[in-house]
Amino acid sequence: MAWQVSVYELEARLQCPICLEVFAEPLMLQCGHSYCRTCLLALSCRSGPELRCPVCRQVVDGSSSSPNVSLARVIEALRWPRELEPEPKVCPRHWNPLSLFCEKDQELICGLCGLLGPHQQHRVTPVSTAYSRMKEELAALLCHLKQEQKEVEQLIARLVNNRTRVVNESDVFSWVIRREFQELQHLIDEEKARCLGGVEAHTRGLLASLDSQLERAQATRERLGQAERALEQFSNEGHHEFIRKYHSLASR
Repeated sequence: MAWQVSVYELEARLQCPICLEVFAEPLMLQCGHSYCRTCLLALSCRSGPELRCPVCRQVVDGSSSSPNVSLARVIEALRWPRELEPEPKVCPRHWNPLSLFCEKDQELICGLCGLLGPHQQHRVTPVSTAYSRMKEELAALLCHLKQEQKEVEQLIARLVNNRTRVVNESDVFSWVIRREFQELQHLIDEEKARCLGGVEAHTRGLLASLDSQLERAQATRERLGQAERALEQFSNEGHHEFIRKYHSLASR
């Protein structure tokens, strides 16, 4: 007949109801339920003479509980292929395996910590369940991070494309501006040459007119000088000669 459950599922069904760990030295009560030896001893010390089974609540005699040999053999058979695995960490207070996870304090505890210790009223979860949940949360977180990384990669690609586009557009605008200013500079140079040519032509005309007037004025000054010298020379003439020539010389 084929097995209907895996080894891990079988281990989950072989957990002590108190510590929620695979039975260690299982003892069976008169009601038929089994518990780890250390868990049952701790429960007997706490309950006093009247011990009730935590599962069925039936009053039993904890001192007359017998070893569950068949259950111990099954557990030993399950543990044999995995004997090379490292031993689980134990509780420093009760020396039981840390089989539970306290959701409130976010720490690993043993079954007695959850039943008798400071975590009695706290929500506890089996380590395997907490591990599976955290693995799922980690997988979801990794998926979220990969999605964010993908979005960041897409953003970087867009930014790189935008940067390249801006550089290309800047080069085009710079070329257009340089070309426009070259054309403007050419027009300015032409207008400058035209204005300077007009100024030079006007200046040449004014200078020619002034030179002509200056030449005439200088000629007039020369004639006036000659007339002055002639008059000064004439003033030295004798009385009769001066009077005889005066009217004709003054008219000239």
